[in-house]
Amino acid sequence: MVRPEFAVLFLFAACAAAPEDTKGEAVPEVAKHEQEMRDGEARRRDFQAVLVRLDQAMDSYVQALANRGQVRADQQAERLERTLRETVLDIGPVSNRGAGPAPGENFGRLQAAAANGKEKHQQAIAVAALGFSGQTSMLDLILQGALSDDPLLIDRAVLGLAVLKAPDTPPGVLAAIVERPTHPEDGRVQAAWALYEIQARSNRVPEIVEIWRRFLTAGRDTLPAGVIVSAVRGLGLARDAANAELVVSFLKHSTPRVRMAAAVALARMNAQSHADDLIELLGPAETVQNVRLHARKALADLAGGRDVGYDVAAWRKVFDRGQ
Repeated sequence: MVRPEFAVLFLFAACAAAPEDTKGEAVPEVAKHEQEMRDGEARRRDFQAVLVRLDQAMDSYVQALANRGQVRADQQAERLERTLRETVLDIGPVSNRGAGPAPGENFGRLQAAAANGKEKHQQAIAVAALGFSGQTSMLDLILQGALSDDPLLIDRAVLGLAVLKAPDTPPGVLAAIVERPTHPEDGRVQAAWALYEIQARSNRVPEIVEIWRRFLTAGRDTLPAGVIVSAVRGLGLARDAANAELVVSFLKHSTPRVRMAAAVALARMNAQSHADDLIELLGPAETVQNVRLHARKALADLAGGRDVGYDVAAWRKVFDRGQ
């Protein structure tokens, strides 16, 4: 049995907890709070859906980049990049908020997710997605992911850096990932590719060139072939003939993609003195047709656009005459 004094207390407590509402409806403040909770949960679910869409679109984007050079793949990559940017910034046809550049709600949530180390999966998606924003102010936030010790987060941040292409991106961060033997090989190759993607817009090209040279000398026999490809391409992009002697040795590399990259790099450097080395790739010793094709195109570039096909003797005459 309830003691009388406690019965009085219960009565007063009940009166205090339930203000009189003659219509039987919730008190306005309570209703507002409940609606805010429902809205918050809806926004949370909506953001989860946004993250899933971003994750899927970025996977498709990377696959399209892997087939770069094919018209269909190039068009798909361009379309996906535009869609990703609009989703990240909450602009354009994705949100029907107009085509203005002002970042929207998704942009703010992605920044918060990128800074939240407690939700690793969301953080990984966010640091990659922020690269598609085009906002160089996101550099430091993405870099935090690249400097972590989580391989997934590192790789996603590397993608974000490659897409953002911020001029002030520190090359050493990406180089450190490439040279870390404990990091998965595909992630190391991606980091080298990201450094190459950034190079054309970088304010620190001399640093990048020195990194490429280190990869091709000290790391020549230890780094993955995919890294060597990016390093050779990077020296070609610098267009400095002083690097031709280093690059020409890779015309004999065991990996065809490296030989192709070396041929293109020599053409970009206008390395006329190495025409004979390229001509050798047209002979029977080279069994990979794509390598022969790249050597032929490189020779045509060195010859000012003149192309004599795969005729070794004709090419020797072209360069013997200094044409």
